[in-house]
Amino acid sequence: MSQPQWGRSARPQWQQPAQPQWRQPPPQGFGGFPGQGNPYAPGPATYSPVPSYGPGPAAHFGPGPGPRRRSPVRALLLAVIGVVMISLGALVVTSLVAKPSEVAYQNDDFDVPPPDTNPPPIPIPQTEQEVVQWTEDNAIYGQTMPAPVRCNAQPIDVQNSSDSVLKSHFDGLMECLVRAWQPPVTNAGFIIIRPSVTIYGESITTKCGDSGVNAFFCSADQQIYYSSELPRAIPGLKGKWAADVVMAHEYGHLLQGRTGLFAAGIIASKNAGSEEAGLIYRRRLETQADCFSATFIRSVSSSLNIQDADVKDILNSYAAVGDDTLSGEPNVVGDHGLAASRYYWGNVGLVNSAIGACNTFTADDALVR
Repeated sequence: MSQPQWGRSARPQWQQPAQPQWRQPPPQGFGGFPGQGNPYAPGPATYSPVPSYGPGPAAHFGPGPGPRRRSPVRALLLAVIGVVMISLGALVVTSLVAKPSEVAYQNDDFDVPPPDTNPPPIPIPQTEQEVVQWTEDNAIYGQTMPAPVRCNAQPIDVQNSSDSVLKSHFDGLMECLVRAWQPPVTNAGFIIIRPSVTIYGESITTKCGDSGVNAFFCSADQQIYYSSELPRAIPGLKGKWAADVVMAHEYGHLLQGRTGLFAAGIIASKNAGSEEAGLIYRRRLETQADCFSATFIRSVSSSLNIQDADVKDILNSYAAVGDDTLSGEPNVVGDHGLAASRYYWGNVGLVNSAIGACNTFTADDALVR
């Protein structure tokens, strides 16, 4: 399928980076995870659906307090890193941006709703068969991201901005996210919502429990939270577009919630049979949110005036929150993904409008390491 291009359709698209073969989705379709009373059964033989989402850690951008054990498969790690280095070397960046007056923006007549603080419940699979179908053959995978889409949010200095400026900026970004994602989500038969954004300092208590410095989607209320201390806590998130990448990732988790991917992925993780096998499903959720966020960045790149020089910084924002980057352990086995994996899936999103390209649940384990 030919993909819509950055900027005007007459401009060349980025060259698709060299990638190992990974299965395309069948034809059709970041952290802790929430739960109430630990309803997840520990193995596939005792599958148990989730009756409701309650207090508990939220899905967030950076690694949570999960296990941090060293991997015995060092060769696999090196292979994944090698894939990403090849991808970077093969990335040919051309002129991306058209003048605003030359762009016919998609879905521009859509009336973006105000934040919904009482959204409908998150869909929850009721059988093991649904868990597999919702993750590997989800209807959202058969959709295409519209491009270009208008977004009036402009980058800000997140490290030195007041809470009110951050709030205004992210509220505007959520409007852009809903405008971009509304066609594919609605066409797939799901309900899209616009969340509120809460800015906080060093800590906050939400329906998902207590959180320190972070950015996260809380599935208990389906809202998004951002700590103003995050750029100071993680130096790699000080770039021009880093905050928008982070928030688009959190909106990616919200999309997973609305499409059933989030609940199904969590149930699969809890029923995987072992802690290490469960972590693979959590990393699939996190790297998919990376891919979703990059697909959005691609969609709005023209109106945001994203330039060639910005691309590497955007991709580096994903790598900045890799499990290995933040832990300092190159062989760490975490719940979010290594820098190489997160960079890889950010790159996949930046060169694709086909949402099925973000199907991390059928990707080789090495690509979600």
